[in-house]
Amino acid sequence: MIPGIKDISSWSTALFDAVQDLAEDMLGGAKVVSKEQKQEMPDVLLGAFIQVVCAEGPVLLGLTGTPANCDGLARLMLGMALDEPIEELDSFDAIAEMINIIAGSLKTKLATTVGNIELGLPVFLSGRLRAIGRIAVESHQASIGGYDCEMIVFALSGK
Repeated sequence: MIPGIKDISSWSTALFDAVQDLAEDMLGGAKVVSKEQKQEMPDVLLGAFIQVVCAEGPVLLGLTGTPANCDGLARLMLGMALDEPIEELDSFDAIAEMINIIAGSLKTKLATTVGNIELGLPVFLSGRLRAIGRIAVESHQASIGGYDCEMIVFALSGK
């Protein structure tokens, strides 16, 4: 039996920190502002997810937002003008690349505490994922460069 993640909060914190690194390094220094008050997120979200696996078990990392906010983040990632039209597939691909870069940064941040982390393939989904059974979820709402998003960690609970 897979033991499960002992401290999902450390993963959530590392995810937020990795998003800040991405914003600074690849999104033109965009500000990442944590939302203190959680807002109800719409049921239909777009987002990129990537599975990572460590000795404690699998973890699913996600970056989600509304279609308009995903398009805005994609424009930042691609260095486009904020009012420039963006093709849907280009937006999806940019958000998937963002979660891939974020996961790579998170892998480095958690290497000393978690050990080796293997990265899966990023995927782009529409809808809302819900946890069942032993799956724990921790999410963090923020604004990246003025675009609201939600960073999500799904993990097999080790508690």
